[in-house]
Amino acid sequence: MAKYLTAKEFRQRLPQVAEDLSQWGEIVVVRHSRPLFKVVPLAQGSSVDLLDRAAATEDRSQPDLTEIARIVHELRGLAAR
Repeated sequence: MAKYLTAKEFRQRLPQVAEDLSQWGEIVVVRHSRPLFKVVPLAQGSSVDLLDRAAATEDRSQPDLTEIARIVHELRGLAAR
């Protein structure tokens, strides 16, 4: 069962978050009665390396930063003509 904490309570409990997660399962932080974010423990066997996780969730249908930079430079060159 999720535990709801205000942002202030979360900051105060930050040193105990690992213990709280094992007890509550997940923590939802709210401000002005609206959820800001949820803290959940990493699943067993999931990749801890953030770069690996980012690569796994990358949206391949979107151009990468290199491609975006190339397009911007090409458009600037056309505008300068």
